[in-house]
Amino acid sequence: MGSYQSEKYVSWDEVQSLCRKLAVRIHAERPDLTRILAITRGGLFPAGILARELNIKLIETVGIESYNGMDRQNDVVILKEFNQHFAENVLVVDDLADTGRTLKELKRTLVKPVVVTLFTKPQGSVDVDYYGEEVPQDTWVRFPWDTARTFVPPLVS
Repeated sequence: MGSYQSEKYVSWDEVQSLCRKLAVRIHAERPDLTRILAITRGGLFPAGILARELNIKLIETVGIESYNGMDRQNDVVILKEFNQHFAENVLVVDDLADTGRTLKELKRTLVKPVVVTLFTKPQGSVDVDYYGEEVPQDTWVRFPWDTARTFVPPLVS
């Protein structure tokens, strides 16, 4: 776990619940948003849920890499560009704003983006407009798409 002191395990039900709560807020405050730009890979699942809840049918992806392994950050690298029709007044979706490096880099190429993440950490929160929950900077968030359910034997057999 490297420099992380704790872990937060997130269930699919929690992802669904956070997305629905975020959708209510976004719809109330920004009903004008008609496009989603999902940051792959972590933003794909929440983007799909938000698109459904907000009835947004125009979805694009951008591939960005900033991690090498679990906790070693690299330079931010754009792996897949996005269609420029999504460069303005778009809802940018990601799973987590950690240090904010990825979002800062992406926002330089966008006009008036609205950023939503499921989770944010103190260093990343400055670049996020909507988030579901804030976690401590030293917490590693384990999303359901990064984990697997396994059988746990009973304490007494």
